[in-house]
Amino acid sequence: MRTIIEGGTIVNEGRTFDGSIIIEDGNIVDIVDSSEIIDNSSENSQLSTIDARGCYILPGIIDDHVHFREPGLTEKADIDTESRAAAAGGITSFFDMPNTVPQTTSLEALEEKFAIARQKSHVNYSFFYGATNDNMDTFAQLDEHRIPGIKLFMGSSTGNMLVDRREALERIFSTAKLPLMAHCEDTEIINHNMEEAKALYGKDPEVIHHPEIRSTDACYESTKQAVELARKHHARLHIAHLTTAKELEFFSPLTTHYSPVKSLPPTSISQIKIIPPSALASSATRLSRRRRIARLYDRL
Repeated sequence: MRTIIEGGTIVNEGRTFDGSIIIEDGNIVDIVDSSEIIDNSSENSQLSTIDARGCYILPGIIDDHVHFREPGLTEKADIDTESRAAAAGGITSFFDMPNTVPQTTSLEALEEKFAIARQKSHVNYSFFYGATNDNMDTFAQLDEHRIPGIKLFMGSSTGNMLVDRREALERIFSTAKLPLMAHCEDTEIINHNMEEAKALYGKDPEVIHHPEIRSTDACYESTKQAVELARKHHARLHIAHLTTAKELEFFSPLTTHYSPVKSLPPTSISQIKIIPPSALASSATRLSRRRRIARLYDRL
């Protein structure tokens, strides 16, 4: 089967131009400029065309951080509904997080998710494996060609996925061959801030005090620890939800305490994923200058 998407405005690899895309048996075989002549001499006798005049044609987006809630939390959403929404928005691949029920912290739970997605997903898919205090021995059995990485909750989390003991963190960073995606918040600092907030504002402080409880220091100290462990063990680290300008010093060439990320060897790549900051207005102002070079989209 040969399909030609013709006459659209193609946005690809830093260029925007009018042209056509040629697909054979489900695979893109050529992208041609409108000034070129399309070769229709293919042996494939079945030919269909899609008139894309007036439309933009863009590559599918890979969303590397979603919560599709299946299994176990399908009263909120499931792989069917959320992958439909993804497809409608131009997202053709997703990587789902492990905090479902059961949590994706065993090989059996991981296989269950793949089995569900094979039946229900409308786009490409994969799943992060969740780290716990005692499942490092299973890391060696993870297929690096099948899953994107291991999710590590160094801050408050559901179930048994909180990992903040130094010994366990050392083992995780030294054992993991896949990239580690870390959620960084210092639980001890958060708990201390919560007790102070309760003393000042009552047993259930209003959400306006969120930046005081999950403070800049809580984020900073946890991210600092993650970066130090990644450098020590040459682990590949992806910091999720980077929310304060202060944390950026670990990844900026302007830092005086840490060498810039771009100088790391290939086996120690660190990445940043930024969402709108929840801590300080000054952070928001400083982060806004970096938004052109940082990915802002995150599924909450």
